[in-house]
Amino acid sequence: MMDSAYESKVSGRGEKIMVPYRLRPNRLRAMAIAAASIVVAGESTAQDATSPITPTVTTELRVSGASMLPLQSRAYRLVGESDVRVVVTAISADPRGEFLAAAGDDHVIRILSTANFSVIHKLVGHRDLIRTLAFDPGGNKLVSAGNDGQLIVWDRNADFAVQQKMTSTPALACVRFAPDGSEMAAVGFDNEIYLIGRQKRERSVLTCECNDLRSAVYRDDSGVIAVAGRSGDLHLFDFVTGTLASEHPLHEGRIHDIVFHRSSNVAICVGDDGAATVFDTGQKKLLHRIQVTSGKLFAATVLNSQLVAVAGSDNVIRVINTDEGRVVKTLAGHKGSVSTLTASDDVLFSGSFDATLRRWPIGEMGPGEERIADADTTVGR
Repeated sequence: MMDSAYESKVSGRGEKIMVPYRLRPNRLRAMAIAAASIVVAGESTAQDATSPITPTVTTELRVSGASMLPLQSRAYRLVGESDVRVVVTAISADPRGEFLAAAGDDHVIRILSTANFSVIHKLVGHRDLIRTLAFDPGGNKLVSAGNDGQLIVWDRNADFAVQQKMTSTPALACVRFAPDGSEMAAVGFDNEIYLIGRQKRERSVLTCECNDLRSAVYRDDSGVIAVAGRSGDLHLFDFVTGTLASEHPLHEGRIHDIVFHRSSNVAICVGDDGAATVFDTGQKKLLHRIQVTSGKLFAATVLNSQLVAVAGSDNVIRVINTDEGRVVKTLAGHKGSVSTLTASDDVLFSGSFDATLRRWPIGEMGPGEERIADADTTVGR
């Protein structure tokens, strides 16, 4: 066993001592590199997958003293037909904690068990890239959409059979459920916001001045629908009337994702400028602007009342404390752009262009000892 394996070594004073293998830094680093070595499937928009991981160290990271040590994680490789590795394009965590939905560039959605990442269902119906997945608040329905002009709702209580299918829709980048599950907001690559499902609505299509919208999300009190895209502005629409309430320039370049803290007015946006902005939609006030990376940020997800995970083109996930406005943890392990994030209970899930999913324990997000990532596991044949 490794715990009882020793080797002899000469100390600086010339004494012969016995050193446990597991405490040697060089061996630890070698094991970490071996565990994270993955061949990328598909084309990455970020660094070449064979290049070493070099997390960007910004001024904020140096000031905050954020830990650069890798947290223990587990990587799972998605593999399609003929053993082709599948690039992860979208993921969503089941609110009940049982399943993780993961879409790949083979246009298949895999419903995975969160206990062991075994494939429970494979959902086939899309013909092009799936860009967005979302469970409803009760975990009864899963919605998917993307480049093929289809929006599909899958019924969890009927083994994820198709419950509803909308065809001839525009290509969609994001679809999200309202807090009560009775409506969905969908945005694509123009300036329109589609409100789907609620019967009593005077306006089911909203417009704003921003083209190429990438994100839409409801605030938990259903008072506001927030949308954003190419302009870098956050657009807040009144939920009841559908009118534009206010616009706020937060980013230089495209905003890719918006999340709200639970039961809060505070929204967190990430974008092409590598920044995360923390904005109070009640007071209409920017609380923090955190320059996370010199690359692009594609995804964000809420971990708890203070922590939000963000990630993007430099292959690294960073955890920010939105109360303090600083990075508090850096999670390294992916070998390609991290395109999507989601969280359930005490686990963070990440999907990447390196054709892997990783899961990270939220309870260990604080500074701690160096840990070695587990070996990769293939799923999704």
